Amino acid sequence: MSQTVDRAVRSLLFIADGPRSVRDVAQHLDVHPTTALRILQTLHSWRLVDKRADGDYRLGATILDLGQRALESLDLRDVAAPFMQKLGDATNETVHLAILENQNVVYIDKVDSRRPVRMYSRVGIVAPLHCTGVAKAILAFVPPAQQRRLVESTDLHAFTPHTLTTPESLLADLAAARERGYAIDDEEHELGIRCVSAPILYADGNVAGSVSVSVSTARINYEKLLAFVGPLLDAAHGISRELGHRRR
Repeated sequence: MSQTVDRAVRSLLFIADGPRSVRDVAQHLDVHPTTALRILQTLHSWRLVDKRADGDYRLGATILDLGQRALESLDLRDVAAPFMQKLGDATNETVHLAILENQNVVYIDKVDSRRPVRMYSRVGIVAPLHCTGVAKAILAFVPPAQQRRLVESTDLHAFTPHTLTTPESLLADLAAARERGYAIDDEEHELGIRCVSAPILYADGNVAGSVSVSVSTARINYEKLLAFVGPLLDAAHGISRELGHRRR
């Protein structure tokens, strides 16, 4: 590996955590300040770093542009596929991937359980916003104003006796989901089907989609379903990490 390139990359990663002085970078790289200055001047010439009025350096506009281009080149299905497969292998249950598209949550990928389970979901169809795990995981993590707008524009139709059919009950459920980090569909859309779902986040914290595990109540009780939350969150965090999100 080129020592110069290595030092430049290490400098960028160091500055990504906050503005740094020439001396800070020199100490981090264990080099003389003049060497650190030459590296920073080169990075500055490419607008990979900017120099602040106090002399410290921060990430520059070119980094932001590259990051945006990287995100635009990613296909969520491709990024999520290995994590979904691992989650399916770990649980031996059906795994879904969904996104918010305009005012609808749409299933965009699915890993089927090796056990035959009849359920509504299939790739390309819309998931009801108020009673499916994939939709509630997304709704729970969108900005509050958008969340309320989506809830108020949704027909809170009762698919089963367990469906939440008032804005107040749904908003309370979404707040609980956000607090614990995952959503639950407890036979709210289909009798005999339960689901846990977690959000997938972009680098800026906005919601990219959600991933879920769906089970038959005939085989998996509520307590066993919750045992799948760990692998589910591992998958959601892994996909989010690939999209540039850093957990805080």
